Amino acid sequence: MNKFLRLPTLLIWLTSLWVALWADLTVGNVLGGLIVALAVVGVARPTGVTGLERTYFRPISALVYAAYFLWQLLKANFVVAWEIITPRLKLNRAIIAVPMHTTSAGVVTLIANSVTLTPGTLTIYVAEEFSSDGDIVERTLFVHVLHFIDVESVRRDVLQLERRAIKAFGQRRELVLVDAALNSTSNSTPDGKNVA
Repeated sequence: MNKFLRLPTLLIWLTSLWVALWADLTVGNVLGGLIVALAVVGVARPTGVTGLERTYFRPISALVYAAYFLWQLLKANFVVAWEIITPRLKLNRAIIAVPMHTTSAGVVTLIANSVTLTPGTLTIYVAEEFSSDGDIVERTLFVHVLHFIDVESVRRDVLQLERRAIKAFGQRRELVLVDAALNSTSNSTPDGKNVA
C-alpha cells in the first residue's frame, strides 16, 4: 500500500469499526468515530506505530479462508458439544509451539484469533524473536489444545490455517515456507519421528 494512503486508510478503517460497533450509521456517530480514530492515531504515532503495514487482499482466497475457518469452527463445536453430553471427561490437554512463516503481524493476528475462536483451542502467547537491529525474525504461536492427539496434527491444523491466511492476505512468496513445513509434518509419525 502506498505510504500516502496508509494513514487515510487507517482512519477510515477505525471510523468504520467504531460505527459497526455502535451499529448506528448516523452523521454524529461517524464524526464521533473519526474523532476517536484521530485520537488513537495521535496517541499511537509517538510509540512508533505509523499506520498500516503493507497488506494484500485477494477476495476469492479470503472467501476460501472464511469457509475453511467456518468448517473448522463447526467441527470443533460438535466435538465440544459431544464432550459436554457424554458422561466421561476425555480431555487430553497440551500446549504446542507452532512457528509461523509469515512476516505480517496482521496475518499472525488473524491466525491467532482464528485459533482462539475455535472451541477447544486457545492461543495463549505469541513469542517474537528479534534480530540485532530490532527487526522481528520469527513469531511462534503457543496453542493450548483440549483434545490433544499428537504434536504434528496440531501443527498441521494451524499451518493449514496459516497457508490459507497467507493466500488471502499475505505475500505469495511465504507460501513456499508453509508448504515445506506442511510437507515435513505429513512425513512424520504421531510420535514426531520423520518417516521420509
